[in-house]
Amino acid sequence: MSLPEDAFYIRRMWSFSRALDLGLVDEEVERGLKFAVGQQHGERVAYIAMRLGRSLGLHKTELVHLTVAGLLHDIGAMGSFRTHYGNAKLLSKHCLVGSAIVERFPSGAILAPAIKYHHEMPGSARSALGVPADEVPLMARILSLADQVDLHLSRRQHTRKEREELLHWISREKGVSFFSEPAAAFEQLAAKESFWLDIEQPDLLQIVLGLLFGNWHVPLIRELETTGFTDELAATFADLIDQKSSFTARHSRSVAEVVERLAEGLGWSEQQRHEIYVAGLLHDLGKLSIPKKILDKQGPLDASEVDIIRTHTYYTHRLLTEAGFPTRMVEWAAHHHERLDGKGYPFALKDKEIDVGSRLMTIADMFAALTEDRPYRPAMSTTEALDIIQRGAGTSVDGELIVLARSQLFCR
Repeated sequence: MSLPEDAFYIRRMWSFSRALDLGLVDEEVERGLKFAVGQQHGERVAYIAMRLGRSLGLHKTELVHLTVAGLLHDIGAMGSFRTHYGNAKLLSKHCLVGSAIVERFPSGAILAPAIKYHHEMPGSARSALGVPADEVPLMARILSLADQVDLHLSRRQHTRKEREELLHWISREKGVSFFSEPAAAFEQLAAKESFWLDIEQPDLLQIVLGLLFGNWHVPLIRELETTGFTDELAATFADLIDQKSSFTARHSRSVAEVVERLAEGLGWSEQQRHEIYVAGLLHDLGKLSIPKKILDKQGPLDASEVDIIRTHTYYTHRLLTEAGFPTRMVEWAAHHHERLDGKGYPFALKDKEIDVGSRLMTIADMFAALTEDRPYRPAMSTTEALDIIQRGAGTSVDGELIVLARSQLFCR
């Protein structure tokens, strides 16, 4: 990659790391992992790892890979959580699952072993996979230390005494819990006051980009490539989103497929159909922030639970905007619960404020949800689902587009 591409790549992955953190804050996951997660964990691990890599003399490309590996190091925790909840093998499983996921990303051959071995220690009896120390690559050794350090740190300004206690712990565990190279680098890094001040800042992304790229300007928005990494990233997160609940096995993919078919019926170009398909995959990205116990609740939601559910489209909008997706794609994804009568959420848009792509997404989301099994009812037929959607014509959904949906969804 070129310099600006590297910078934008980190920016996009930073936003998806925030999405992961939203998902891992879920209280069930916290109990399963036995420690607090979320709260910028991926971002802080990426920052600490990058600083350690700089101290160890890694070159720019290696630092980019290390930063991305730090951002994504827990991607396998969500992917395997539902199956392995409460299982003692969770620690090793999420390393293996995460490694398999990132193999498909750019420079996957470098990212995969870093994530696979990030819970290894010099004392192999305490390692997740128990591989010999000499088989653990340097990036994994750095991630291991960065991960443990961040879990040890509170989310507030640290006193001198707390810093000294942390350094004493690392010195004591060097060669046992921590590999010697990153441990020695951390001891040098911790002497810099800027390190401790940086890590408490809300704009860690800008700090990292500044350290890696100087004053290089990172574009706020980038057009979607025809095919490539973003497709893989969107598909990966669609699966993670849908695994959050037992009742949404492939909802995001279904929405993407349906909305692309509807766009085809309107004569959209291949590029436009590709964009709305990706937006469909990511339309529920913010749902990672919703606790599993609410998503899987068998009975009706109470008022406070409804309020929590309604936040997910806001987070979808924010995360995709921060990731630099074109505004139209952000709106298609995040406006799927807006209504023509202005009674939707989270922006209470009305009538002409809701563009055609967002109107299509609303119908696709409703159709996919109605034709899926849910805890309170079996899946409906195409006819039943469209009849229910039709009842909202002119108020919640666009009547003319429902006519289109009937022709498109019955023609195949």
